[in-house]
Amino acid sequence: MSSVYELTKKFVQAIIPKKVLSRNETFIRRLVSSYYIGTKYECNICNKRLRKFIKLDRGDLLCPFCGSLPRTRGLYKFIDDKLVNKTVLHFSPPKCLKNKILETGETNEYITSDFEDEFEADLALNIENIDQPDGKYNVIICYHVLEHIGDDSQALRELNRITKKEGICIIQTPFKEGDIYENPAITNPTERLKHFGQKDHLRIYSPNGLEKRMKEVGFKTEIIVFENEADNYNGLKENDTILIGKKDVTTQPLWWLLTKELHN
Repeated sequence: MSSVYELTKKFVQAIIPKKVLSRNETFIRRLVSSYYIGTKYECNICNKRLRKFIKLDRGDLLCPFCGSLPRTRGLYKFIDDKLVNKTVLHFSPPKCLKNKILETGETNEYITSDFEDEFEADLALNIENIDQPDGKYNVIICYHVLEHIGDDSQALRELNRITKKEGICIIQTPFKEGDIYENPAITNPTERLKHFGQKDHLRIYSPNGLEKRMKEVGFKTEIIVFENEADNYNGLKENDTILIGKKDVTTQPLWWLLTKELHN
């Protein structure tokens, strides 16, 4: 059964145009969030203190003030000290995190991209053919994007190409145990929901399966699993898993080496 919050959200979205909701988002959140003010928890993105987070049907804890999800708060906790004086590319950035990064003003350059026009972004880069120079970015954030991409290996090649020699690419998708599960014959949205967990998902990764694909395009990889605090003060996801890719110039695949020779 859907929560009161999600039923109300669906009703409001059905009767009020999306552009009107977007223009008045701050005011609407202010009305809703007043009920959740407290001291037991804190959102580390908007720094508001709460008596509780909003629990969504799928179990995620939503911040009523800024709309952040556990994966977004976990990501910011990880990158908080890694963006100083860095050139950053962020795919499909949640509005709350984008605003936080811009407000801190710590990056050298912060560029956002969204190809499907679902997020407010600077560019609309095709992740399978990224129109950006080789080795431009110190930090690339690719969160919950690859599961939507047809040729994810090509996307990973492009991410590797535009990562600086000492840079990092931070990747997360929905994960499961075992191997990657995908079936290109499944194209019906209802069937994709049944098999992959969402109507526009093309596969479900496992951490090890995604790590293997990252290594195949020349990334050195690290799987990081965060254990939650006992009191879950920031409302984070339990055992949140992310993958870090670093460009390994000593083991780049043949396609990368040939490309560099042609450019030199």
